[in-house]
Amino acid sequence: MRKPGRKANASGRSKGYDPHVRLHLWLMRSAAWGSLSCEARALLVELYALHNGSNNGTLFLSVREAARRINTGKSTAHEAFRDLIDRGFVLPNTKGAFTLKQRHSTTWILTEFEFAGRLATKNFMSWVSPPQKSERGPQARTDGPPRRTGDALGTR
Repeated sequence: MRKPGRKANASGRSKGYDPHVRLHLWLMRSAAWGSLSCEARALLVELYALHNGSNNGTLFLSVREAARRINTGKSTAHEAFRDLIDRGFVLPNTKGAFTLKQRHSTTWILTEFEFAGRLATKNFMSWVSPPQKSERGPQARTDGPPRRTGDALGTR
C-alpha cells in the first residue's frame, strides 16, 4: 500500500525518495569509527540526519540540542563533539556563542561530503590511533646508560 500523498510512476513504484541516513561499510570499518564511543556515533548519525545533500557547512547543532537528541548530558555531548573533531568526521564552520547579540549554535561541516565546491576530504580515513600505553608498569630507562648504586658494585 502506498503512503498518502505519494505518486506512482508508470511501473507502480513511488516517485522520489524517503530521507534516510546511510552509513557505508568502508566508514564503519575505519579505525576512526572503531575508536568512537557510542555517544559520538549517535551524534554523528544525528549530524548526518541534518544533512540534506546541499547544506553541508550550515548544519546547526548546539551541545545542548545534541545532548537532548542523543539522550545524554551536556558534558558527554561536548566530549562526543570533541571526539568527532579529533578523528576528522566533522569540522566547525562558524563557532556559536551566547555572547553575541544574535545567539546561534555552531555550524558543522561533515568531511565525508563536499563543501563550498571542494571535494570531500574524509579526514577520518587517515586517522591513526594513538599508541597504547603499556599496563606493565614503569619501563626501563632508555635515556642513557643504566645507573649503578654503590651497594650493587660493592664499593661502599
